[in-house]
Amino acid sequence: MSHVLSILTHGHPALTVASSPVVFPDVELAEQLASLHATLADFRAKNGFGRAMAAPQVGIAKCVIVMNLGATPFTIINPEITWRSEAMFDVWDDCLSVPDCVVRVRRHSSISLRYLDETGRERLWERLPEDLSELVQHEMDHLNGILMNERAVGSDAIRPIVEHAQLVGASRAKHRLSLDQIAFSASVIPPEFLHSAQYNCEPLSESLGCELTIKLDFTNPIRSFKGRGASFFVSEMRRRGDTRTLVCASAGNWGQAMAYACRSFGMPIVIYASLHANPLKVARMKALGAEVRLEGIDFDAAKDCAKAYAKQIGGWMVEDGLEPEISEGHGTIAVELLSNGDVFDDVIIPLGNGAMLTGMARWIKAASPATRVLGVCARGADSMEKSWRNRIIVTPESADTIADGIAVRVPIPEAVEDMYDIVDDVLLIDDEHIISAMRLVHQQAGLQLEPAGAVGVAAIIAHAELFKNRRVATVLCGSNVTEAQIKECFCA
Repeated sequence: MSHVLSILTHGHPALTVASSPVVFPDVELAEQLASLHATLADFRAKNGFGRAMAAPQVGIAKCVIVMNLGATPFTIINPEITWRSEAMFDVWDDCLSVPDCVVRVRRHSSISLRYLDETGRERLWERLPEDLSELVQHEMDHLNGILMNERAVGSDAIRPIVEHAQLVGASRAKHRLSLDQIAFSASVIPPEFLHSAQYNCEPLSESLGCELTIKLDFTNPIRSFKGRGASFFVSEMRRRGDTRTLVCASAGNWGQAMAYACRSFGMPIVIYASLHANPLKVARMKALGAEVRLEGIDFDAAKDCAKAYAKQIGGWMVEDGLEPEISEGHGTIAVELLSNGDVFDDVIIPLGNGAMLTGMARWIKAASPATRVLGVCARGADSMEKSWRNRIIVTPESADTIADGIAVRVPIPEAVEDMYDIVDDVLLIDDEHIISAMRLVHQQAGLQLEPAGAVGVAAIIAHAELFKNRRVATVLCGSNVTEAQIKECFCA
């Protein structure tokens, strides 16, 4: 049973006492955690801020921090800072126990943290971004009996709370993708695209040397995950009363998703695909009611043609990875993945235009920030990896991979920027790894995937040491396989 507890304010002697580590089993802990989360939620609702709270702030002298970053609340028990950056920064801070002011403090720009979750499992949260690094350091101070006003730096460092929005709010990191919209999108996306099966595939886990949960996001009418983002985008467009003709470019799966969504709303759509597009996917786009035009030598050339046509007719060129609603719709995959309370060390996500990766990463890093989020690109189509790593758009002359669904040559700048601070790394894999993954999934799980749908498993094959003995999840995100691919990958 949870209770909203009274928050102690500065001057209370309990706030100056160092807390004690939690020792498992602790029969009081579950009820105390429930009350801590209820108290934080109540404060947020009444005051409009408050992302974390330490147990001593309500008189519980235990090394416990509860956090709510806008997704699913989580708990940090017995935290230990294992690394601090040499770089420091000054930032305006707020505090539930010092509710009448904001204070300028100096913190390490980044830290790494070891802690226990509510089940007593050890977690590692490494190299936090600035805003979360500051937040955790603040709560760690509470565990050591230190209030933020004792950390004040410089003249005029303590300001009235009425300046909170100007000082604290302005310094907080902002993201283009909304956690609230991700949560809301599940109420709009058609049920046939939601709640895809997920389970620990024991034969795959044994073969790969890790505990692998697979999420089957292709068991739907278009055989890919993209119906989530397309449905949410079209629904929001209609809700706003936008009546422009929709145009898009696609290697196949995105086009099917848009065709399916537009058909549901009785809307026309024109889809451009390359002259070398997957014929199975082209046929399905047409069958779903789209007008399909084949132009250009690759996906990005087809996209240029689509943009020109949209401009000519005054239509809306819908780019997968550009419109926030698309990524937010795909974020529901992460909501489902974490909804059962499963704890993952790593989540591996295919990286094409970035919409699935950024939508999922946005939710995961707010609900389970210690989970490592990894994108996967084919080595022959590495423009997104290079652009993200170098923080500058890199456009190679060609994209050459069997995985047509992630064969991006020209990155969308907004999608690359969306990856910053929520994606931990991007791994590269060869086509031989992809083919091996398709065969392995078919043998061990009885599932027939298209190349792009198997790249998460391919990453584990290619980078086995990164995942050895870890709890890993990946999305199997497409199964539109041509007869030629079946012969090459499954009949060899």
